[in-house]
Amino acid sequence: MTAPVAAPAASSTRAISRPTAPASGSAPLAATRPDTAPVRRRSSVPTRLRAATTVVVALVAGLLAALVVGVAAARDNLHTIGGRTAPQAATAADLYYALADMDAQVANVLLIGHDEQIGNKQSALRQLRQDRAAVTAALQTLLDRGLDTAGEDTARTLLADLATYDALTAQARYADDQVLERPVARPPANATSFYLSATALMHQDLLPAADRLGRTAEAGLAGSADDGRSTARVAALAVVAFGAAAVLALLVVQVRITGRFRRVFSPFLVAATVLVAVLTGLGSSLLLDHGDRVRDAKAEAFDPFAALARTRAVASDANADESRYLMLPDRAGYYRAQFAEKAAQLVPMSTEPGLAQRLAAFRRDDEALVAAVNSGRRDTAVGMATNVGRGNLAFEFYDYQSVLDSTAQTHHDDFTDRIDAGRDALAGWRWAPPLVLGVGVLLVLAGVRPRLREYR
Repeated sequence: MTAPVAAPAASSTRAISRPTAPASGSAPLAATRPDTAPVRRRSSVPTRLRAATTVVVALVAGLLAALVVGVAAARDNLHTIGGRTAPQAATAADLYYALADMDAQVANVLLIGHDEQIGNKQSALRQLRQDRAAVTAALQTLLDRGLDTAGEDTARTLLADLATYDALTAQARYADDQVLERPVARPPANATSFYLSATALMHQDLLPAADRLGRTAEAGLAGSADDGRSTARVAALAVVAFGAAAVLALLVVQVRITGRFRRVFSPFLVAATVLVAVLTGLGSSLLLDHGDRVRDAKAEAFDPFAALARTRAVASDANADESRYLMLPDRAGYYRAQFAEKAAQLVPMSTEPGLAQRLAAFRRDDEALVAAVNSGRRDTAVGMATNVGRGNLAFEFYDYQSVLDSTAQTHHDDFTDRIDAGRDALAGWRWAPPLVLGVGVLLVLAGVRPRLREYR
């Protein structure tokens, strides 16, 4: 019996499997992927470095824009204050004083009459002409420099009222000149009537209109100063924001280059960082200083000038009340009360060195004038009020006014010097930011370029 034949081994009848080529368009084998990862990482490093450099340059450009705009705004603000709003306010103050003094000089002319031995009528006439010319010049200057609609209406109304005032005072003087023989301090009734109408027009219309122009001009100056300070602070904040961001971005670039390339800090990037940081500090300080400078110039220099300019007008009107007191005995009580009120106003306005004692001397001589009138020595009182000789009331008033003028001018000069100093502080900043930051950008590129070159 034959043995059964063994079945063939399974392995002999099965096809031996072989790797087949991937079909067209199929994904590459996973075995090839590890070879591409380093390439991708290498290509992403310069891309990130270029992006970081672009961010740095953009922030530096923002810093430059903030500095340029801020400095330009500060320069324009100084031009507005020094060239328009402050001169407008000063001119309005001069107008107010010239009007008040003009009315005082008309009173002096009528008070003296025709007796040159008692008072200096020619001096009063000369001062009257100067005041009238100053009024015309001040009004013309205000109109030429530009007023708003309300200001222009006020100025034109003032001009019309001024023509009426001129006519009334001319009639008063003409009526007085027709009576050659008349007592001192006793102008004819028609001359007195014309003058009373003129001085009423001055105090009820002309001086209030000039006061409105002055206060509007001072408000314009205050607005310019506030706007300049606010704009400077916003610009300084923008400078700090862009500058700090640029410095931070530069530091990040430095740290990444150091860690990635195993390098020490790049001297070019260090220099660029220092330049940006220094310019940020100096620029923000400059803009903040501008805001403080403008505020202090107005508060510490122009405001005292404006107050003293108003004091001059009050003092001149108080002195005119003395002449009216002598010239109009039926209104003596009214004008004494007016003088007392204005003299009381002068006390807190006369705290500057040298003013208080001169005001005291002026008021002391006023008491002597009243005593002379009460004792029947009216001619002597008129001479005291109108003859500028040492020991007379007129001299003490002139001395007081002279110190007022010089002190006011000192404050005005201080204001002008502060504005000029502000312009000088900004002078170099027209070209410094573009130059310094341009160098900074070149330094950044010089610091980054060697690292990018390693990937070529």
